Amino acid sequence: MSDSRRRTCKLTRALDPGTLRDILVGLAQSTGTTAAVVCGPGEPVVGPTPGSPIGHALAASPAGAAAQKARIEAAAANGTNDAPRMAYDDEPGLCHLVIPINAGRHRRGVLVLGDRPSRPWTEDDCRRVAERWQLSADALLAATRQCDGWPEEQRTVCTNLGVGVASLLARLCLQDQQLQHRVDELSAIYDMAGMLAGTRDLQEVLDLTARKVCEVMQTKACSIRLLDEQTRELVIKAVYNLSERYLNKGPVLVDRHPIDAEAIQGKVVYIEDAPNDPRVRYPVDARQEGIVSGLVAGMMYRGRPVGVIRVYTATKHRFNRFEEALLRAVAAQAAVAIVNTRLYHAAIEAERNKRQLKYAGDVQRRMIPPAPPEREGAVFGCVYKPSREVGGDFYDFIDLPGGNIGVAIADVSGKGLPAALTMASLRSALRVYTYHIYDVERIMTQVNDHLCRETRTNEFATLFYGVLTPDARRLTYCNAGHEPPLLLRDGHVQELQVGGMVIGVVQGEPFEKAILELRPGDLLLLYTDGVVESLNFAEEQFGRRRLAESLKAYAHLAPAQIVNNIVWDVRRFIGLSDLADDMTLVAIKVK
Repeated sequence: MSDSRRRTCKLTRALDPGTLRDILVGLAQSTGTTAAVVCGPGEPVVGPTPGSPIGHALAASPAGAAAQKARIEAAAANGTNDAPRMAYDDEPGLCHLVIPINAGRHRRGVLVLGDRPSRPWTEDDCRRVAERWQLSADALLAATRQCDGWPEEQRTVCTNLGVGVASLLARLCLQDQQLQHRVDELSAIYDMAGMLAGTRDLQEVLDLTARKVCEVMQTKACSIRLLDEQTRELVIKAVYNLSERYLNKGPVLVDRHPIDAEAIQGKVVYIEDAPNDPRVRYPVDARQEGIVSGLVAGMMYRGRPVGVIRVYTATKHRFNRFEEALLRAVAAQAAVAIVNTRLYHAAIEAERNKRQLKYAGDVQRRMIPPAPPEREGAVFGCVYKPSREVGGDFYDFIDLPGGNIGVAIADVSGKGLPAALTMASLRSALRVYTYHIYDVERIMTQVNDHLCRETRTNEFATLFYGVLTPDARRLTYCNAGHEPPLLLRDGHVQELQVGGMVIGVVQGEPFEKAILELRPGDLLLLYTDGVVESLNFAEEQFGRRRLAESLKAYAHLAPAQIVNNIVWDVRRFIGLSDLADDMTLVAIKVK
């Protein structure tokens, strides 16, 4: 509870002291008494305000005024009952009407009406009082003749007026207390919003919310459950002032719990008596825990349920509309904090993954030859465009004995990091087997068996591998399910398809090889399916026909220019769309 809520609501805070004195002046004149308000021990007396001749006469000197105030304080100190009562002073024989000012169950002050003689004063009484408090005996005697005693009828009228004024003051005090509570609640929500916004640990957010809501709402306990959208279970995540036994009472499934099912729709649900409420799933546990009334609110974020927050009281309690609004506000703040915390950690994880992917992409790009090889009989050009940070395409040039050169291009199924890892495994296996095996069909068989052993059944790759002689006049190749390379010769395009099925599916799968005799001027283009399967906005593929036309159009250029111009043709074709797949091209022009 905040300090402001611990403070007793004083009349002088609920009502301006000047206004309170004006009220006392009117009351004193109406009742013919001296009126004053005593807020409590040690608190200053408001008044006293004389309203009768004897009251004015008794306050005519500093000593008399001090004595008047002391009599009022003494009368107030004895007025501890809830009903109005009379207080009598034997010396000098005055009486006071003491009326408590009660706001709710709390005493806020005492209204005192008095300085009326309990019996008629004699001349000796007046001279004795005047001498004691340095007053004028003649003035005091004249005043007593105008105010002779306090008849029963006048006391009844004074009591009725005093009770009415005390009731009005009590209501003003209670309204001030309620207003102060609202201010404290808003302040607590503001403070909680600041604390939650500055907290990045989810558990800390939940624990802080559970504790703070109990302090603000002055409840016995609080629990917070978050919704598991897959199982529809409300999983306990934070509590305040609840036992471990209660927390382990059993699962709470939304579909079997009408209270929470209503709460996660954005409503606030009231439980008057948890041990006897048929909607409560664990009434025995509630009774053992000392839980009676409760209030349940759904934690909603942009219309979607995040969880529920519950507050409990130890006695039966009817929550008012302010308390319901407060819990709803706390639930909304907590939902935002929870979602923001989750997003924050998701962003951190995404950034970490992004860095890891960047590192993986850097490693993968180092596997791609940095520059095409140089041979007397041919000129090479190549380009690699991954659709993501890492990809499943690769091409490679492998130096072989006798000046021969191995040329490979492959496309691994899937996207992202898994495809990149499979690509690395495939590239390594290909390089190992090309160093020890001469026949391209046997190399393909060994690479296929390796991939079958190292990958899952739904992971496979297409691979074209060929060996080019030093003079680039012969290509021995095998095509394992890859897009058929295009050979442009004398203005005509033909496809190289000899080989077999994709690799990584069936162990021991046989492959065929073919030997292609090359001539000066021949242009060979190797590519992956990301080139021909690129789509435009009309869902049309770029296709092999357009690829062949581009190859013919740029055949007079150097191979490096050919592949780059083809990439631009594809990009112009797809427009503003992003690449859906990796694009890799290798061009070989025979001199």
